[in-house]
Amino acid sequence: MSYYGDWLSTVAIVVLVFRATGSVTAPVLYMLARVAPRVLGPTVGGSLADRFDPARVASICAFAQGALTGSIVLVAQVGAIWAVFLLVVGAQFLNSLAQPAYGALIPRLASPEDLGRANGILTGLFASSMLVSPAIGALVLPRTTPEVLIAIDAGTFLVAALLFLTIRVTPSRHTVSGRTDGAAAGMHVVSREAVLRSAAAGLIGNTAAITALQAVLVVAATQHFGRDIEVGWLYAAVGAGGLLGSVAFLGRATRRVHRRGIVIFSAGELAAFSAFVFVLNLPLACLLLFISSLSSAVYYILGSIALQQRTPIELLGRTTGVMRSAMYIGMLIGAIAALALVQPLGWEATVLIVCAGAFVLLIVATVTGPRPALASTPLSDIPE
Repeated sequence: MSYYGDWLSTVAIVVLVFRATGSVTAPVLYMLARVAPRVLGPTVGGSLADRFDPARVASICAFAQGALTGSIVLVAQVGAIWAVFLLVVGAQFLNSLAQPAYGALIPRLASPEDLGRANGILTGLFASSMLVSPAIGALVLPRTTPEVLIAIDAGTFLVAALLFLTIRVTPSRHTVSGRTDGAAAGMHVVSREAVLRSAAAGLIGNTAAITALQAVLVVAATQHFGRDIEVGWLYAAVGAGGLLGSVAFLGRATRRVHRRGIVIFSAGELAAFSAFVFVLNLPLACLLLFISSLSSAVYYILGSIALQQRTPIELLGRTTGVMRSAMYIGMLIGAIAALALVQPLGWEATVLIVCAGAFVLLIVATVTGPRPALASTPLSDIPE
């Protein structure tokens, strides 16, 4: 519910701040307000999810995020745009605070053989929301105000919060090997597990590449394909690829995941991004972004399953928090890289530099540190 609402308000708030200020920098500031606070939430959220009932943590965060999102409508009515940015910061912090609770809930609710299906459904819902909600926003905004879509988003968070209250799980308080105290316990799990190290490196580097490309996508559409409105087709290709990658996990049980699949699909996404830079044909560009998003969904789901298979249940929140922090750090790196490099070097060089750095990070994380017991994943472990 909140995935669909959040993408509605993402479109609506960009339009709102641009209309209110008339400044081209306002949408950039809005994107920074969305990304920057997310870096701070997963560590605290992971500890809360492990200490308390993760369903209650998620519910409280959803209630609070819905209240802050609804408040944007009120402050926009009086023209206090500065307050809109502050409310976005607070809402996105709560969003990141809740993410570890989602990861901690899945293994408590799904059997081991259904982890692939559960993660596939969750990722598929996110991909479909990115495909559907921006299109709905584009169709509805000419006929209504951004505030209406923002109010709908606030309502979806309240519905999600009520649904979370129907979930009953018991918080775990068991201690393993004396290493479950403190927020650093999740970092210890990731650092000692070769599969999780590669997954974390992929999240940092690939998310940086995604964010850098997203920041310049409208420029790419204008320069390579002649019209800025072609960016809509590019976003649709991204959403479609992510949805298909998620569907691949719904048809069969997933066995124990090793890092071969994670590395292959992470590298595949980076290769598709790099090739996109050189393409001047719109259908081919859409195909490359489709492939990149499909690869992203597969390695993300494989990484989530690997985390849930290898992490003691009492550490799921904190370990998920580490992985979410890696993703948000990647977003911040990508945004900063785009801001610093696109003007002097151009968007093509910016994307290629970030992709090269991401690939190096992935290789370093894969070849260093303790070796896994099994160095490769049987092809049967990768959904067909």
